[in-house]
Amino acid sequence: MTCREILVFVFLYLCSWPLHAADEAVEFFDHYVALGDAFDKDIVNLYADDAVIRSYRAYPFGFERNMELTGVQWKDLVSQVMPLSKLKGDRSLFSDISITNLDDGYRIEANRYSVLKCYTDSGYYMVIKYMDDGDLRIVEEYFETRPLPDC
Repeated sequence: MTCREILVFVFLYLCSWPLHAADEAVEFFDHYVALGDAFDKDIVNLYADDAVIRSYRAYPFGFERNMELTGVQWKDLVSQVMPLSKLKGDRSLFSDISITNLDDGYRIEANRYSVLKCYTDSGYYMVIKYMDDGDLRIVEEYFETRPLPDC
């Protein structure tokens, strides 16, 4: 190989790296969705213990409520409510997914549709980062909920 061919190869490789890296984020999110669809409690393993989980709820009479939990608290809550969610068929469908590269991970934004309550949360996002063990985990998540269905 000539020096020029090597430089072209290196340039093309470096240009394609973010696409390959984003593939990891797509795989991670696909796995997250699959675990959620299966009501699999192992979904909690995708969260870092120090993750920050935020939710916002707007009530029809004007009251608003913000909630913030750590990853440990969220894991405990999800483990408790997963069987009830399965009985109710409380699933989320995701669309308009976008991924943004961050220095040490990714921000995934999407529209999250609640099958049970028939509304779309257009503010949904999660931030995933590489942990010391090299695995991606959710370090931040935000979603909006409604107390009453739109069905």
